[in-house]
Amino acid sequence: KARFVEMFLDKGYPVLPWNDVFNTTTGKIDSNAMVEDGKYPFFTCAKEVFRIDKYAFDQEALLLAGNNAAGKYDVKYYKGKFNAYQRTYVLGLKQKWSYRLFQNQLEEKLVYLQQKSLGGLTKYLTMKILGELSFIIPPIDKQIEFEQFVIQVDKSRFV
Repeated sequence: KARFVEMFLDKGYPVLPWNDVFNTTTGKIDSNAMVEDGKYPFFTCAKEVFRIDKYAFDQEALLLAGNNAAGKYDVKYYKGKFNAYQRTYVLGLKQKWSYRLFQNQLEEKLVYLQQKSLGGLTKYLTMKILGELSFIIPPIDKQIEFEQFVIQVDKSRFV
């Protein structure tokens, strides 16, 4: 978080709304479609990633949980073949930007999303709520520098 603030906050970079940043879709299947030992990752609104035998997506994406009993959402990054639950948002970037940069920006907005989510027993996010979000768009060289930093930090967590 500190690195993001240091590199991007108050630098005069453009800020774009959700719809100018993401191509947004959702999975089409029910969460009970998962299979044990499936061939492909299956993203639902749960923290863990399940498995499934059929894929619907073959791309780089951020996966945003769209509902949750407590409204505690998370964002996952994946590149390759996968499938997604009907309440999981599959986000593709509209330009050749850094997925890790936008994952970081989304993660910083999760508390806000929890506060804005709708519903009683199960909290959920709508496109109207997501459409209110905006994102800093630094130059691509700065995005790559940040992404490399994130990858290094992630590697050090598992050493």
